[in-house]
Amino acid sequence: MRDGEFYSLLGDTSGVPYDYIRDVAWTKRTLERWLVDKAFRDRFAEDAAEALRSIGSPLTPEQVRPFLGDKEEMDGDDREILLSARRYRAFLMEKLDHRAELRAHGQTTTDRRMAAWRARQMKRCNGELGASRSQAIVHAPAAFELSKGCTVGCWFCGVAAPKFDHTWPYTDEHAALWRETLRVMDATIGEPMRDAFLYWATDPLDNPDYEHFLTAFHEALGQCPQTTTAIGHKDVERTRRLLELARGRGSKVDRFSIIAVSALHRIEEAFTAEELLHVECIPQNKGAAKSFRKSNAGRARKFAHKRSDELVPEDASSTIACVSGFLFNMVDRSVQLITPCDASDRWPLGYWVLDKGTFDTGAELSELIETMIAKNMRTRLRLQDPVRLRPDVKVTVADGELRAVSRGQHLTLGQGDLDDLAECLTRGMASAEELAVRREKRAGVPLTQTLAWLNSLFDEGLLDEEPEPPASEPAPVALGMPARAAS
Repeated sequence: MRDGEFYSLLGDTSGVPYDYIRDVAWTKRTLERWLVDKAFRDRFAEDAAEALRSIGSPLTPEQVRPFLGDKEEMDGDDREILLSARRYRAFLMEKLDHRAELRAHGQTTTDRRMAAWRARQMKRCNGELGASRSQAIVHAPAAFELSKGCTVGCWFCGVAAPKFDHTWPYTDEHAALWRETLRVMDATIGEPMRDAFLYWATDPLDNPDYEHFLTAFHEALGQCPQTTTAIGHKDVERTRRLLELARGRGSKVDRFSIIAVSALHRIEEAFTAEELLHVECIPQNKGAAKSFRKSNAGRARKFAHKRSDELVPEDASSTIACVSGFLFNMVDRSVQLITPCDASDRWPLGYWVLDKGTFDTGAELSELIETMIAKNMRTRLRLQDPVRLRPDVKVTVADGELRAVSRGQHLTLGQGDLDDLAECLTRGMASAEELAVRREKRAGVPLTQTLAWLNSLFDEGLLDEEPEPPASEPAPVALGMPARAAS
């Protein structure tokens, strides 16, 4: 029971009254149909009651409309909102709480270096992407691809999945390496490793043995990974078995990416609203409601000039990346250290790649992960580290204060030679030690005070940590500014 009146629906629902589940499940299904299907939206506008009857919904228009109007309507006095709508709102809040728990859970990682690095990337993303977009990113510790490429080929794929090549079957040899990989990552990351998932630039159902890998993950770590698929409608009996398997092992939320209205129709014909209570149907189809615009990342960037009305505006941040940690491809036994960023020409997939390597055994993987952590996840600034604010942070000096502002962060400083400090931080003119000495000489600020302040900027993710381009790629040089020093 939740707040005396509402039930938790992400756990065991055996004690929840049927009418409660019905209200929430059918509100969810009706809203998903409204978001996906333009024809349904048009029918609803003409005759809402008839539109609801046409999809078998037991709801009245008054039970649905609070979610189709202004936000203020849903934020009104609870006494003015129908009980079914309040129940659905409680369900939405429970899912938001679940997402917040995943974000917080990641900070309990066994390795304090990774915990500090992840916290810093979360703060950086908050500033770079904006609070709203950033809060939707859980920063999972790991993701595993069990195939090479993807059969779906969505034009908007935010990670530009290549064409499907082949998969990683669950043979005895592969099963042994899979268990060893999970053991190594569990020893390194600890409890948050349970929040990893088994797809990326792949569709999990492209691997015929996906369910075996999922079961082995649950056996090793005690938790069932979330599944997101765009082909759940193709083999509905397999999908049904997968959902039963996932729910039986405690999966709280799974997702179907809906890339065509016909796919949603087939899913709705195969599953009752109650059966899909824990499965989010995400509108990705042409004709979906404008509130579900796609990220301008990955393959979508190639089509931005043609389909800009389906993408987020150019001045909004874009990424679908949700991992601050390790991205595996088990086919080629590779691992990359990644973290989300705003998609750009430099990082079109919407995430940084800080390091990469390959492994053949658990021992090799353990050594590789430790090397990546030691190299990339320092907890404090070193004296020789260059100090420069992120490029998206804008600096002004006025009224005796230095102000640094980005989409989701701001800071002020009111001590010392601020014009000189602003120039140093913007251009990256000095190392931490050099800047501390410079401020002591120019403004009398003690070395220890400047170093402590710089470390606070570092901890907040305000200093530039963007990876350097590889040797074959020239470092970008802004007009009138020096090339960035290597970190």
